[in-house]
Amino acid sequence: MIGYVARRVVSIPVAVALLLAHGAAGAGDRMAVQHTRQPAGVEGGLEYAYTFRVTKRGSGDPVDGAAFSIATDMPSMPGAHHMPHVAGESTGEPGTYTAEIEFDMPGEWNLILRFSEPFRDQVVISDMIEKQ
Repeated sequence: MIGYVARRVVSIPVAVALLLAHGAAGAGDRMAVQHTRQPAGVEGGLEYAYTFRVTKRGSGDPVDGAAFSIATDMPSMPGAHHMPHVAGESTGEPGTYTAEIEFDMPGEWNLILRFSEPFRDQVVISDMIEKQ
């Protein structure tokens, strides 16, 4: 029993060190994302061009050099749609990124932005998609 407790006490500091070493976001470093979208496909389609403005939540400073992918999920049908993930692309303007997403059907969708650079974070945006 003593060995078990000793391993747990040692494991907590090791886990914290690993999180810090892998670039986990601190409370002030979390991402904030604002978005706009425009139709990008044919009339009656479900393809949209998104623009994302990515800032640090604490300071409001634009986040340059962000690397993130965008997964989609329909809250009313979780896991039912298997759409490919899309990478966010920098526009060259500080903190501004774009992506084109084609949806399977109209309705409420979650856009799940998974950041790997400059630190790990995840932001979920809810959006109502309609035929154009």
